[in-house]
Amino acid sequence: MSHNAENIAKRIASVIADYGLTDKIFAVTLDNVAANTRAINQLNHVLSGYVGSLFLHQRCACHIINLIVKAGLEVFKPMLGAFRSAISFLNLSNQRIAAYKSYCIAVGERPRKFGLDMDVRWNSTYLMLKHLLPHKATFSVFITTQHPLVDGQPLLTD
Repeated sequence: MSHNAENIAKRIASVIADYGLTDKIFAVTLDNVAANTRAINQLNHVLSGYVGSLFLHQRCACHIINLIVKAGLEVFKPMLGAFRSAISFLNLSNQRIAAYKSYCIAVGERPRKFGLDMDVRWNSTYLMLKHLLPHKATFSVFITTQHPLVDGQPLLTD
């Protein structure tokens, strides 16, 4: 089933009817995809709610925050891209992970795994940086000695 306005509206109407919620819904919270807005507009005649359909479609605050954060992170796109590439480079090889652990132990640092951020979780970039930045010096030295160039460019730079 595709996620177009008609299918979304039909599915919502079906669930509302199945559970007898027609006169009990105050608002529907969905993200800002245009198909969701059109689907709710199609349902206005079905859903009157307690206050009519004026406030029926409430945009998801988390989705809006995610869009705001993503827009703000555009400035850091080159740096974040380098971090993501380096983390992926490390995580794609069990041998590199083992070598990184050995390197950390040799320089007196506790080994740490680094995860990538996810596009749909607004705080995942923060968490990626929170875990990586305290280890940036060790991580950068290891990455540049293991794989100094990608497409002729350094994977990480200062």
